[in-house]
Amino acid sequence: MSLQEKIQNNTTGLLKSFNALNQAELAFKPSEKDWSVLECVEHIFLISEAVLKVISTPAPAEKTENNKTELFGEEKLNMLLITNRAFKVPAPDFVSPTGRFADGKDATQSINATIGTIIQHININAIEQETQTLKHPVLGAMTKTDWIHFMIAHTNRHILQIEELKK
Repeated sequence: MSLQEKIQNNTTGLLKSFNALNQAELAFKPSEKDWSVLECVEHIFLISEAVLKVISTPAPAEKTENNKTELFGEEKLNMLLITNRAFKVPAPDFVSPTGRFADGKDATQSINATIGTIIQHININAIEQETQTLKHPVLGAMTKTDWIHFMIAHTNRHILQIEELKK
């Protein structure tokens, strides 16, 4: 399956996780320190925006010190972010929810626009062949392909959180 198909399937799963919820269900917070479904979705959107910025970074003209297209890979990122959900890192301010979305429709439109731009970028640019690394604040150096796998695994992690909030 291509990266584009994985992203699209992931986005479909995300949208299914919250699209049938009403406004009260979207805003429900089990406690003051927990995020609501809509806040989780906003965080996922902000991560997607950050990943778009990273993968849009022009590849350097000169050869990079790294010669691999993936340093982590899909499986390792899934293990770190989905299987090991006990490992938690507080979200940096730039990806913390601020109440940007009024409702699920607003969130869906924004997510679809960003994901569409990401897929379009991958269609035009051969990021799966690039070896350039860009630093993740916790995980360190990652290739652009790693960043896409990170975005998907991160979204899946929060889909699980959304499913728990819905119970």
